[in-house]
Amino acid sequence: MRNTPSIPPLEERDDTTLIEDLCLALRDVGGLWCPEDDGRAAARIEGVKEIYALLLERRVDVKDRIGRLSEETSWRMADLLSDCLGYPNVLPYVKDKDGIRRALRCSLCGKGEFPDKLGIWMCDACLVAVRELLSSCSPMPGLVLFRTYNDSKRCNHADSDTVLFTFDDPYEFAIDNGRCDTCLTEEQERRKKL
Repeated sequence: MRNTPSIPPLEERDDTTLIEDLCLALRDVGGLWCPEDDGRAAARIEGVKEIYALLLERRVDVKDRIGRLSEETSWRMADLLSDCLGYPNVLPYVKDKDGIRRALRCSLCGKGEFPDKLGIWMCDACLVAVRELLSSCSPMPGLVLFRTYNDSKRCNHADSDTVLFTFDDPYEFAIDNGRCDTCLTEEQERRKKL
């Protein structure tokens, strides 16, 4: 049995191979759902930067191949490359074709994005809409409205008469993390300060 030939260092690879290496490295970064929480992120992002620097030094234009990669993945790869090059000042989240960062896409409407992973995972428009739903007790696809006697299933603001909401997750069968109108108000105030 023959030994597998060793992979040459980046500097020894030809331009075509380096371009494909850049595409693979970008896919790896794009596959990280939350780069700030993933221990592999920094090394993968630095890999993109290293390959791109070599290509830039060789004056190789990657624009067309990055465009084709965007078509192959349905991700905005030119934006992801730009964000990787701006790291650590910019955190590279992959964006779908519509420009929404995948990990920050609104859990309710899917058309907007929320500002960060800290708060309630819905866009500003949905925050307003859910506040109206809570006051009228009107159901909406994607949400469960409820009241509960269980302290563990509701926020600290609520009591057994408070109308709460939680996301209607088809993969979860437990009602959990019930939140009230005060939670939404606090989230709106938090976002104003960002």
